[in-house]
Amino acid sequence: MVIFTKIKDLLSLSSGNLISSLIYGLFWIFLASLFTNEEYGELGLFMSVAKVGSSIALLGLGGTILVYEAKNQNIFPASFVIVLISSTVTSIVAFVLTQNFMASLLLFGLTIFSITLFAVNAKKRYGDYSIYLILRAIITVVLSFIFFQFFGIHGILLGYFIATLMVIKELRSLLKNKKIDFSILRSKFNFTSFSFGNRVSQVLLRSGDKILIGSIFGFSMLGNYYFAFQVFMLLDTIPRSILHYLVPQEAEGKKNKKLKIISIIAASIISVISIILTPIVVMALLPQYQDSIISIQILSIAVIPLSISGIQQAEFFGKENSRFVLIGSVFQSGLYIVLIVLLGSNYGLLGVAVGFLISAITRTIFNLFGRNNS
Repeated sequence: MVIFTKIKDLLSLSSGNLISSLIYGLFWIFLASLFTNEEYGELGLFMSVAKVGSSIALLGLGGTILVYEAKNQNIFPASFVIVLISSTVTSIVAFVLTQNFMASLLLFGLTIFSITLFAVNAKKRYGDYSIYLILRAIITVVLSFIFFQFFGIHGILLGYFIATLMVIKELRSLLKNKKIDFSILRSKFNFTSFSFGNRVSQVLLRSGDKILIGSIFGFSMLGNYYFAFQVFMLLDTIPRSILHYLVPQEAEGKKNKKLKIISIIAASIISVISIILTPIVVMALLPQYQDSIISIQILSIAVIPLSISGIQQAEFFGKENSRFVLIGSVFQSGLYIVLIVLLGSNYGLLGVAVGFLISAITRTIFNLFGRNNS
């Protein structure tokens, strides 16, 4: 019965990620049909700036909340105040650098939305967590369609921002009658610092690369890769859902061995199905992105090592061993950046995708050494 309860919780959590990812995925595929590769790449660049900036503004407190709120330690109020200030400052800096007000506004909204959902997840309110993700996805698509008619690319960013505001009502229950005690965060400084480094490293891996690709290879290649990566993000739902579910569980000493095995098997099946169906689906729906087919298939393979790596990271976080997670994340991101430059320069889009796969496999192997030595 215990395993069925765990699967029910996981399904409740992953359904939000799966459905919202499906909505976003279909939305971005539709957008790909509206824009040229260059325009699609430019939009992807602005989205990446907002995501990278948001992760920086979180200051690692999201992971801290996920672990310590699960242990009934009241750290959310103080964390929220700090993040509110940091997100404001980061948004201003983003605007100065990009001269794009909507991107900086989205950065702020994503940060507030993220830290609030970390708290909801830590409370094991998996159903509410999923509802927020799904509603936000639906509202994003509807508003983006509307605003796109008036403001073009900037309208899409505006739609994304407004959709993040729906979570504000949750703050009342999370903050009401709670003491804002900054001193409680001092003892968590080391964990938070490593969580911050890990979070930034991860977002650089999944969003920062788009900034680098656009800067070095141009918006056309970025547009093709961004399309491939949107498909990958849809496939990567399981690893991300597993990580979100397992961190609070591991923090309480629960191992969930059977569930981990099931998740790896599921990731493998998804990978194989994607490799087989990608050429058929892309050529039937968006033949102008046929150059992205092989890249999608390569990224599909990466789902397997990323699933394993996500499980490993949850175990490390549960043991409060964020130091090793940080080292692994920095190593993975650093390797990927180097491979983007080396392989991307020689093999273009294919080289970038291979670089991502190599970095994912290397990270999994790296984690195995740390797990055996811990």
